[in-house]
Amino acid sequence: MIKKSFKGLLSLVVVTAIALIVLTIATVNLVDRSVIEDAAAEDRHRAFLLAAGAVSRIISQSGDIHDVNALEKAIQDVLTLRPGLRRLSVFDAKQDNGALIWTSDSERAPKSLTPHELTEVREGRSTSYFDESTNDRAWVIAAPIMMNGQAIGALRGHFSVAKFDRIAEEEQTQAGLIAIAMVALTCLAFFVLIQRQVHRPIHRLLAAMHRAEAGDLTGRVSLIGPRDLQEVSRQFNQMLDRVRAAMDDKEKLLEEIRDFNGRLTTRIGEAKQELQQTHAMLVEARIQAERNEKLAALGELSAVMAHELGNPLNSISGHLQLALKEGPQQEHHRHLTIIRSEIDRMVTIIQHILESTRLRMQSAPVDLNKIIRDIQSLIAPGLSAKRIVFKTDLAEPLPSVAGDQRSLHGMIFNLVMNAVHAMPHGGELAVKTLRAIDHQEEGTLVLRGDTALKKGGVRLMISDTGHGIPSDNLTKIFEPFFTTRHSAGGTGLGLAICHRVVSSLGGRMAVRSRLDQGTSFTIDLPIWNNRQSGELHHES
Repeated sequence: MIKKSFKGLLSLVVVTAIALIVLTIATVNLVDRSVIEDAAAEDRHRAFLLAAGAVSRIISQSGDIHDVNALEKAIQDVLTLRPGLRRLSVFDAKQDNGALIWTSDSERAPKSLTPHELTEVREGRSTSYFDESTNDRAWVIAAPIMMNGQAIGALRGHFSVAKFDRIAEEEQTQAGLIAIAMVALTCLAFFVLIQRQVHRPIHRLLAAMHRAEAGDLTGRVSLIGPRDLQEVSRQFNQMLDRVRAAMDDKEKLLEEIRDFNGRLTTRIGEAKQELQQTHAMLVEARIQAERNEKLAALGELSAVMAHELGNPLNSISGHLQLALKEGPQQEHHRHLTIIRSEIDRMVTIIQHILESTRLRMQSAPVDLNKIIRDIQSLIAPGLSAKRIVFKTDLAEPLPSVAGDQRSLHGMIFNLVMNAVHAMPHGGELAVKTLRAIDHQEEGTLVLRGDTALKKGGVRLMISDTGHGIPSDNLTKIFEPFFTTRHSAGGTGLGLAICHRVVSSLGGRMAVRSRLDQGTSFTIDLPIWNNRQSGELHHES
C-alpha cells in the first residue's frame, strides 16, 4: 500500500515536471522564433536598403532607369552578393501605376506596384511584409531608387528566411534534448528527495502505527523529514504516551474492579444467606399472623354471638328462676311464654349469622339499571344533608344479567353504603353501567370470572371521592369480619358477601383505590342467555 501510494505520488510529480518543462520549451521556442524572425527582418531590411542604394548609384551613373543592361548587371551583382534575395524587380515610380521595368523572375513578378507601395516609395520610404503563401517563406521589401534626391523608381524583392528557419529548428532540437535531460534529472532529483524526505519517514510512521495496532505501545517514531512530518511523528509519540498511561490506569481500574467483584460476591453470598433466613422467619411470621387473624375473627364472631345471645340467656335464666318458685298457674304460663320468645330470638340470631355465610340464589334475568334506580330513590333523600352528590350514567338499552334479584340488590346496596361511609365530609358518588367488550379492568383484579364472560358482559362501576383504602388492605377488605370501622359498628361482612355474590354468578371484580382520592369497584356480570333457571348455591 505504501509502495503504491509512493509510486502514485512520484508519477504525479513526474507528470507535473514534464508538463512544466514542455510548457517552458514551447514558450522559449515561441520567444526564440519571434526574436529570430524580428532579427532576420531587421537584417534583411538593412541589406535590401543597401542593395537599393547600390542600384540607385548604378542608375545615377547611367542616367536612365530604363537602361535594361545597366539594371541587369547591377541586379546580378546584388544577387551574387546576397544569395538570400529572390525575384528582384525594378518599377517606374513616376508612372501612375508604377509599371514594371525589369525583373529576374518574369513568371511570378507583379506587373506594377501596389498603391500602398507606390505611395510609400514616392515619399522616399521603404515597405515590407512577411509572405507565407509559399513553402519558401520570405520578406517582401520595396525600397525607393533615388536620383538627385527624388524617387524615380522602386526596387522590389523577396528575401528568403530559410536560413533562419534552419537555425530555429536546430535550436528547437537542441532545446528538446536539453528538456529531456532536464526532465530525467528532475525526476531523479524528485525521486531521491521524496524517497529520503517523505517515503522513509512515512514508512517508519506507518510501521509504528501497525505495531501499535498489534498492541506494542513501546515504540517511538524518529523526528526526521519535513517539518510537517516531524510534527505528525511528535503528535503520534505523544498519543502513544497518553495511550500507555490510559492502559496503565485501565489495568489498575480492572484490578480494583476484580477486587471489588470478589468482595461483592462474598457479600452477596452472605446477604443471600441472611435473606434466606429472613424469608424463613417471614414465612413463619406470616403463618402465625394468619393463625392469629383466624383466631381474632373467631374471637370477634364469638364476641358478637356472646353479645347477641347474652341478653336472651339472661332473660331465660331469670324467668326460669321465677318459674321454679311456687305461684299461680298464670304466672308460670307467662314466664314460659317469655322463655319461648327469647329462645325464638336466639334461633333467629343464629340463623341470621348463618345466613351471612350462606347464599342461595335463584338464577333469573335481572335488570341492573332498575336495581340502581331503586337504591337511588331509597338513599338519595338523605345524601343532601351529608353533602354527597349521587350521579348515575346508565347505558340504555342494557342487556339483562344472569343472577338473583335479592342478592344483586344487597350487593349494590352494600357497595353504595360503603362509598357513603367513606365520604363523611361529602363528595361524589358515581354509578355507571355499560356493555363490557374489551374486559380491561383498572386496579387490582379480585375475581377473574367464568369463561362465559369471554363473549361479553355487563359492567357495573361504583366509585367515590372518599378517603380511600391503603394498598396494604386491598387484599384484606373481602375477608369476613375485616373492617376499619369497629367504632362505627362495622362487622366486616358486607364486602365478603359482595365477593361471594359475584363469585357465585361467575363474574369478575376489580378494585382501585388511592388515599384521599377515592375508591372504585368494577364488576363484570354475565349476560342472561335464556338458559334454564336454577338455584345457585354457594356456602362458605
